[in-house]
Amino acid sequence: MDPQVDVVVVSYNTKDLLLECLASVFESARSRNARVVVVDNASEDGSLEAVRRVFPQTIAISNTINAGFGRACNQAIRISNSPFILLLNSDARVTAEALDALNDCLERNPRCGAAGCRLINAKGVEETITRNFLTPLNQALELAGIGLGSTLRRTRLPNADSGRADCAVEWISGACLMLRRAAIEEAGLFDEQFFMYSEDEDLCFRLRELGWSVCYCSEATAIHLGGASSSLNKEESLQQFYRSQILFLLKHRGRRSAVPFAVSMKIVLGLKRLLSRSGAKRDAASAHLKAFGKAWRNTWKD
Repeated sequence: MDPQVDVVVVSYNTKDLLLECLASVFESARSRNARVVVVDNASEDGSLEAVRRVFPQTIAISNTINAGFGRACNQAIRISNSPFILLLNSDARVTAEALDALNDCLERNPRCGAAGCRLINAKGVEETITRNFLTPLNQALELAGIGLGSTLRRTRLPNADSGRADCAVEWISGACLMLRRAAIEEAGLFDEQFFMYSEDEDLCFRLRELGWSVCYCSEATAIHLGGASSSLNKEESLQQFYRSQILFLLKHRGRRSAVPFAVSMKIVLGLKRLLSRSGAKRDAASAHLKAFGKAWRNTWKD
């Protein structure tokens, strides 16, 4: 029997968390015919060997380099054939009902191209994972603490009414995201110019451009530790974060949006550095400002 869901997990040096992640997937998939694909981005901690030993039913793909999240996901999606594909971070665990709830969400909403769920962090606090698409000003204004209407903010609190999916969100985190194959066949796979960050926002943007919706399903839950697989130091990670945002604006809104974004972010980060009374907050603002400047310069070099 062909699988109903292909579960894709990208791994990088998170062996113990990866094994916990896969255990949760097989537990959640008991009522579904699911196939699990792990793409390992050149881990050095024995991740792939452990997967093959503990979960031999898993399809394991080994990369010789860290290919990035989007590219690794594309590798798995290309060899899969089920109607639904669940993308799951290796530092996340799904609850027992998660696969069924996400699957049901897509089946109940035929124009839903992607569905995400509640994410609970390591402290037991629910993360805000639904957002509005990046504009030249929304992130800077929110960072500055300036109140905006819900449609103008960067973050967007979902409508979490029990039993109903919120299909009005613009984009949702890819840490635990179920995709409809028909939708991504129309929109295309992840854009591999995004090494890390913003690849999920870009995909959701393209889906919505084609009339597909992105839905938040409050009935499904995943536990997300966050950031465990990053091989980059803090400065490099920040550079990748801002570079991806710049690339997103250049791709979808053009230079006329990217330049005001750069100006607004530099102003807000500069003011936060200047006005912060706490040394730690001042240092954090300086680190962000430095990383943003490098990301901006490096984007134009490429």
